[in-house]
Amino acid sequence: MIINKTKLTLIVIIPVVLAIAVIYHFKEYHHKTKPVSENNPIPVKSGLAEQIPAKQKPPKKIEIPPNEKGPFPTDKTLPEKDRQIGHLMNTWRKAVLSKNINEIKQLDMQIKGCGDEAIPFLTRLAKGDENERVRAFALRILGRMNKTDLYSLFIELLQNDRSAFVRENACWSLGRLANSDAIEVLQKTADSDVSEQVRKSAEDSIKTIKSLSK
Repeated sequence: MIINKTKLTLIVIIPVVLAIAVIYHFKEYHHKTKPVSENNPIPVKSGLAEQIPAKQKPPKKIEIPPNEKGPFPTDKTLPEKDRQIGHLMNTWRKAVLSKNINEIKQLDMQIKGCGDEAIPFLTRLAKGDENERVRAFALRILGRMNKTDLYSLFIELLQNDRSAFVRENACWSLGRLANSDAIEVLQKTADSDVSEQVRKSAEDSIKTIKSLSK
């Protein structure tokens, strides 16, 4: 039986076309179900990128102003002794602010070892530091030195400092000097200061001066 050419052509072509169609659909399916990776990211639709917030920039590093490191300069242009004492006083001030009692005691001894050379540094802190605790502690170290030429400083701080803590230590320091000229000012303080602690310190110093003057 002879098969005509048209039927033979159809018998050959149809299977080929079907095979091509199957391969094409398989590739399309594989592409749609391929897992997401760096090489095959999820396509971004137009306009979606604007909805995704950009990464925030890290905050700028805060610069610490020089006065935060301590009130006294410690650069190498200064005399070695001044630089050492300045560094010691900056460290001491930091310990006072952090209320590190053990460190304060150790540094107090080192300051005492500096002798009179520490007086200008302590005087500056006692008169001008913004923190009342620093002023009072500096004043107390000065009081322990028993220097008569510090009398006017103690009187000035007693009469003018707004902090009761500082005025209390000014009274105590005057008592250690045992200068009878201070009794009048101390008596006025004992009679009129708004702080009970200051009034008591003034009374105690008056007693101390009178007992040492006998």
